Amino acid sequence: MAWIYVERESFVRMSENIGISNQVREAVKVWAPTVSRCILPRQKLIYRSPKNRYEAWSAGIPNPDSNKGKSGGYRIVYFLDLTERTINLDFIEVRKELGFHDEHRKKDRYNDYTRGLKEYLKNLDN
Repeated sequence: MAWIYVERESFVRMSENIGISNQVREAVKVWAPTVSRCILPRQKLIYRSPKNRYEAWSAGIPNPDSNKGKSGGYRIVYFLDLTERTINLDFIEVRKELGFHDEHRKKDRYNDYTRGLKEYLKNLDN
């Protein structure tokens, strides 16, 4: 059984704010149901709920509009509902906007987001 694709409100809002093209949205829609639960160089597990119902993952995807590959692409955070078999896209950001080295404010914003998502999933699991 394949994953059911769900774009959460925050993902839609972020896509509009950063001006994601239709080509990228369609590429994400095709890619998302094919995700595996294996840690890969551009796909990392960031959280597993206590009762193992939810997993949050972070993935890097290329931007076909820029032709720069994954490092010039986007960071996507999604969570899996393992019972309902849904992949819930929750976050997308241009990779270079996540902060490097001394850009603590950008890094802190992303880290605050992931902490909030982990807490949300933990509460859903109870």
